[in-house]
Amino acid sequence: MDLLLHADDLRASYDQRLILKGVGFSLHRGEILGLIGTNGAGKSTLMRVLSGLHEHDGGHMNLAGENYKPGSLEEAQACGVGLIPQNFRIDPGLTVAKAIFRGTFQAAKSHKELRDQAAAMLRDIGVDLEPDASVGTLVRAEQTLVEVLRMVAEEAQLVIMDEVAASLPDHDVAVLHKVLRMLTKQGRAIIYITHRLDEVRSIAHRIAVLRDGKVHRVLDAGQTDVEELAFLLLQQKPGSNPRPTSPAAGEDVLRVANLSVGQSVRDVSFSVAKGEIFGLAGTHRSGIYPLIGALVGVHPSSAGQIYMRGEPVQIHEQQDARQLGIGYLSDSDDNFDTAVSIVDSLQHPDGSEDVSLQDEVLQLRGVIELVRRMRINTTNIHGTITTLSGGDRQKVQLAKWMTTDCDVLVLSHPSRGIDIGAKEIVYKMLHDLSQTGVAIILLSSDLSELVGWCHRIGVMRDGELVSIEANANTNEDVLVHHMLGSKFGTGRGEARRAKEQ
Repeated sequence: MDLLLHADDLRASYDQRLILKGVGFSLHRGEILGLIGTNGAGKSTLMRVLSGLHEHDGGHMNLAGENYKPGSLEEAQACGVGLIPQNFRIDPGLTVAKAIFRGTFQAAKSHKELRDQAAAMLRDIGVDLEPDASVGTLVRAEQTLVEVLRMVAEEAQLVIMDEVAASLPDHDVAVLHKVLRMLTKQGRAIIYITHRLDEVRSIAHRIAVLRDGKVHRVLDAGQTDVEELAFLLLQQKPGSNPRPTSPAAGEDVLRVANLSVGQSVRDVSFSVAKGEIFGLAGTHRSGIYPLIGALVGVHPSSAGQIYMRGEPVQIHEQQDARQLGIGYLSDSDDNFDTAVSIVDSLQHPDGSEDVSLQDEVLQLRGVIELVRRMRINTTNIHGTITTLSGGDRQKVQLAKWMTTDCDVLVLSHPSRGIDIGAKEIVYKMLHDLSQTGVAIILLSSDLSELVGWCHRIGVMRDGELVSIEANANTNEDVLVHHMLGSKFGTGRGEARRAKEQ
């Protein structure tokens, strides 16, 4: 294959800390190179160097036979390098068509011209989005597909994708893979970062393992397996967690009766017990997001009733939910104050002005223990959260909510961007939290995660809760069957109403 990119002995520092310690690799046209590594291994820093967002201290790069040292994202783009970062943002006021072609040579065309081109692209690839829809109306997974289509429109010869599939359900991952294969057939090359080890094996030609700022090994994707990749990442065999096959024994802390949210959610009923981890699965247009929104005050309900501890409650805004003891980590909760330190992000001040030295020391010890337990890669807890990798920022956001005093904790894709070792720790923390009586509602596109972590799993389809599956009686195939309904070959009957179990 034709060599497109060669990097040799790349070194880069961030916040006076050496992150890349001599990275070297090559990439050929028409190739997908999977890049895996634990949080803090240097993946995002490497991508920032390649895309012109961060200057490297040493080493050199060669792109298409020419010396390559971009000084900005725009310069990298002019050289044919496109990037989808882990925490990308799109102007919510743009239409899908405008968002796809923004930053390209076609961006100045009329909306009608762009609309027609976007419609053809969406139709050919099989993405179910309206080109006239506003980006602000899309869920995170749909925005991800818009960003991938931008790479198609941008005609980049090297496409860098950092955790783009982290919140995509399996059927959307299949659409994504279709687009990636289309790009490689056009002679483009892709660097694909993911923590989904089974996924990287299925889409990549080769897999580079980044460890402690260096490329530890490069493997042929067809000659390795998930167990070997996990061992190379963790330097030990990953642990196994038992499925919670027995139902939670506590009394109901949250109950939803005949809840509706406009036309998006219709007549949904379920309950969550103290100490239960209750999973929710569904496509991004199944009504699952408006349902969650009604529980946390983002999308108020239009009919039905929510009960907390047996008492009817009204939730009109997020502050109402918080006062009732309902915490919420959304899958787009990556907005943070760049001046806030890691330690301040993880502390929960009680509001009193007089804090003794002993209390302050105890709080700092608690933060240090939390950083150690969640393997947050930092040498300075007083540094700003911007010094952390994307995955470690997600850990901070997750840890912040998991250490609050909530009766119900709603988590949307909590393991997004988190490495395989940290997932085990998150599972242990969720389990320990549930043992204290906290009810946890877990939304995830990773069905194996739902099956591995949850006591019961509710499945949404076409605005209705079509099934509630006890863990002991379900698996990923059963969940997909309920999620897709007739599309999965079940016939064209109406969604059956779920019954409490």
